[in-house]
Amino acid sequence: MRIHLLCDQKWRDLPNLTAIKILLERHGHRVLLSTIKDSEPMIRAFRPDCVVFNQLFSTANQSLARNLKAAGVAIVLLPTEGAVHPAVKPLGDGEFADYSMLDLYLAWGDEPARTVRARWGFDESVAPVAGFSRLDFYDRRYAAAITARESFCREHGLDPGRPIVTWATQYPYAHIHPSSFERGKLSREQADFGIQASYERIGLDAASMPEIHARAQKLASASFLTLVSALPDVQFIIRPHPAERREFYRALIIDHGLRNVRFCPQDYIWNVLNASDVHLHRHCTTAVEAWMWDKPTIEMAIGVVPQLAWPEREAGSDVVSNAEQLIAVVRRYLDGATISTDRKALRRNYVHRWLGPADGRHCIVAAEAIGRMLRQKGRARRMFDPLPGVRGTLRETVGAAMRYALGCRPNDPLLRPRASVPDDKQITRFDVAAYERLVAQAIV
Repeated sequence: MRIHLLCDQKWRDLPNLTAIKILLERHGHRVLLSTIKDSEPMIRAFRPDCVVFNQLFSTANQSLARNLKAAGVAIVLLPTEGAVHPAVKPLGDGEFADYSMLDLYLAWGDEPARTVRARWGFDESVAPVAGFSRLDFYDRRYAAAITARESFCREHGLDPGRPIVTWATQYPYAHIHPSSFERGKLSREQADFGIQASYERIGLDAASMPEIHARAQKLASASFLTLVSALPDVQFIIRPHPAERREFYRALIIDHGLRNVRFCPQDYIWNVLNASDVHLHRHCTTAVEAWMWDKPTIEMAIGVVPQLAWPEREAGSDVVSNAEQLIAVVRRYLDGATISTDRKALRRNYVHRWLGPADGRHCIVAAEAIGRMLRQKGRARRMFDPLPGVRGTLRETVGAAMRYALGCRPNDPLLRPRASVPDDKQITRFDVAAYERLVAQAIV
């Protein structure tokens, strides 16, 4: 059958979706992996039997899925984030979405599967535990897809013989000012997704998130600068959240003359963590990924908001609240301290509960679940059956298909595609092909 995988973010979602694509193709399916930016015209061009979404929070995605379902297209949800923050737990449960149209929900772990099954009356066949598919890249079978530490250091001008501390930032709303167009867009999305209602239940104003992020970013950056100054012989890497504005961190490095700090917005997190000796973060999935390699992780609990606490996640890391504590903990680990047996056990239990077994088979399980569902469902449409409600004129559909074929991104001029830029999140056919070559040998 024809299966369409939608990719939201190149630097987060491309690798695992590529692995799933390869596995599905090995079972005889025809698979398209394309950017979500032009999903509707590409769906009209590809005419799939099945579409795999990354989220059904938005009204737009729910409407598209509903129209596809009515046209006989199978609907699968492979969540981008399956271990959600407690503040937005109702989103993870699907309270503000319409999961009744789903043929398959690929849960990350036992806990998210349990809550979705309970709310929507699904059994294990509709909501199986597929696991956090990006976690596969921390299994040794995917070693060929990981950049060796020496090579990574060479690419970024680092000395592999010296310690490296990494900081995964997560302040995607910090740049949004009260009078900006983006402020209105964010408010509409918060209301549409159910974020606003979720925050109201815990006594938090969703409209204050840009100020909360800006304050936390400012305070965490000040502590980071103090750490860098205190450890001049240590090397540092800033790895921004995919949705963050990069200018703040570029200016931070330049304005403070940080010669021992590198900015790394365009590499996959496992390459960054493979080079890391200590990892700094705030409630970031990257910390859980670092746990897979028993890396020390430090919660930057600086500028915290009580309603946004996450005790279960925080327990897997050392928690610091100021620069002095941060320096002391980093020094302790660089001096040879290791993760305690109790903390390792706590981490393993967390991973198993929320992200699935750490066995390197999540992409395999996801592909098998999709294939099994399609075999049981059977073909429900012919290729050129109409797709009512799926937007896209003939001109838009042809244009999207041509851009895909030429390796262009959405909105690129066909004859003069824009040069690739580090911050670009949209994938092209060439990005998919390059990653296929990288991971094909890992999937056995």
